[in-house]
Amino acid sequence: MKFKIFYVICIAVLITGFSFAQFDNVGTSAAAFLKIPVDPRGSALSSAVVANANDPSAVYWNPAGLSQMKRTEIMFANTDWIADLNVSFLGVGVPLGNFGAIGVGITYLSMGDMPITTWLDTEGASGQTFSAYDACFAVAYSRKLTDKFSIGLSVKYVTETISHSTASAFALDVGTLYDTGFRGLKVGMSFTNFGTKMRLEGRDLIVKVDPYPTAGSNPTDVIANLKTEEWSLPLTFQMGASFNLVEGETFRFTLNADYRDERDYRALGLFGGEFAFKEIFFVRVGGMKRYAVDEAHGKFTLNAGAGLKLTIPGSSIRLKFDYSYSDLYRLKQAHRIALGVIL
Repeated sequence: MKFKIFYVICIAVLITGFSFAQFDNVGTSAAAFLKIPVDPRGSALSSAVVANANDPSAVYWNPAGLSQMKRTEIMFANTDWIADLNVSFLGVGVPLGNFGAIGVGITYLSMGDMPITTWLDTEGASGQTFSAYDACFAVAYSRKLTDKFSIGLSVKYVTETISHSTASAFALDVGTLYDTGFRGLKVGMSFTNFGTKMRLEGRDLIVKVDPYPTAGSNPTDVIANLKTEEWSLPLTFQMGASFNLVEGETFRFTLNADYRDERDYRALGLFGGEFAFKEIFFVRVGGMKRYAVDEAHGKFTLNAGAGLKLTIPGSSIRLKFDYSYSDLYRLKQAHRIALGVIL
């Protein structure tokens, strides 16, 4: 019975995923920061981790992955993104035994202060500045329905702010994970960012206008509110598998392969490999095809990274250090670092 349930879920998710893959909605989503990988491990594997996220980053990739955690873990990651943007992620995962696992994730994208410019002051000579930032707050829960099949759900609050105007939305992430028990073979799927639309609102949209410019004598400073359009979140479907090509007491090599489809971008094939030495030292590499306007000149980009997991002498606490490098093609590169504590 449990296998029938699993296959029905697989078919339903695949049909839904392929159906919205037929539409091209490039540039029609708000909160694009939700698509930026938050951790070095996932980034180094080119985001091919929907079946292999087993730490607090599972709150971002696939909430069902929290069920794989054995101990409480805290993670902080920072991404040096493009154009002086910075993305920070704080994640916590807590296993609850037979009651499943819970996780919390906070993603924050900062842009720093920027000069205020006007039609008359295009250089920002006044010295006044404004700020802009994006944030996502997520709470996730995962539980094993059988000894092999897990399901996870994440509830998110998403907000974008620029100066005194803000847009916000609520969203859900749903994920599944099936562990075959054979050589680490796992199959995972996730739907992320399924939620309400975002509309920018705030006092910056208040203006003074002349409602009847062709009339004779009438007020020219009537207070009005600019109307903004609603925009959808970047709904994403991802499915993939993870398999240990090499298993031994000293070495392990795991291969991940994912299919990813975003509502505002064409589908991608993602691949990643992780080499582990005694589960202490890790080397990771991944790749994906990034398409140009002319697909014949698409770009296959590479990501790479490394990690270290050490036990504090005299205790069971373990420390994690991870780093990744991402080739962003014309946008140059991104660097990520992360620190983690396993209690």
